[in-house]
Amino acid sequence: MNKILQETARNLLAQTRVDVIIGYEEGYDAFHARPVFISSIADVDRLIFNQYCTNNLAVYLPIHKKLKIGIVAKGCDVASIRELIKEHQIPDENVVVIDVVCEGATERMDAKCAGCDGKGIKAVVGVDKVGDEVERFEELSAKEKEAFWDKEFARCIRCYACRQICPICYCPDCFVNRTMPKYLNEAVDNEKNKLFSMIRMMHVFGRCTDCRACSNACPVGIPLHLLTKKIAMDALELFGYVSGQEQEHPFSTFKKDELMEKGWE
Repeated sequence: MNKILQETARNLLAQTRVDVIIGYEEGYDAFHARPVFISSIADVDRLIFNQYCTNNLAVYLPIHKKLKIGIVAKGCDVASIRELIKEHQIPDENVVVIDVVCEGATERMDAKCAGCDGKGIKAVVGVDKVGDEVERFEELSAKEKEAFWDKEFARCIRCYACRQICPICYCPDCFVNRTMPKYLNEAVDNEKNKLFSMIRMMHVFGRCTDCRACSNACPVGIPLHLLTKKIAMDALELFGYVSGQEQEHPFSTFKKDELMEKGWE
């Protein structure tokens, strides 16, 4: 795998098809990997791919959209790349995807990979363990749900790691940084913590590819994947839409009789 990956990157750079390769290299030991930017053919041997390469590298694309980029992408990363292209955040012609077979879904089967078939295609409703967890959560009363999230968000330190790691949280002027109007103050408290996460989830509705990077990045272990999975299920139920696939975005289209078709009148 690594030799093929390195040779592919070498050819892309040699043919000047890309300015930089975004991939993974070994971290502080063999059991950790980290993102790496390779712009020189002499450095392509640093590139690796294994079960420890978990970062969604699509998060770097909007920042460097003026460059021609070759990106090492797992199935869930490809879904994020499709969303960014559909939302005109990166030019399609500037991205060369280097497909890699994800080992996470086949070997580790952690929360991030639950329900994935190894190609990034996830069972959206009720087949994987997180989908089942969401459905069980939906059976709780409103008060029980509120108590659950009160407990979880009481642990939030508002570090914004979930926002920073999300490929589709690309707004250069996030609402949490606004001073006029000021939506959130700097003090960390439960109500403001919930407000931040709820607004962020509303912003990514129909765009979240359920890569679960936010949940993995949370330093205090808040199960944000329950929320991302829920909004993915809602997007499917309400609009028949699965993020990251070749479909028109539900919020970018309008049908005259749509309300009547869905029985919402």
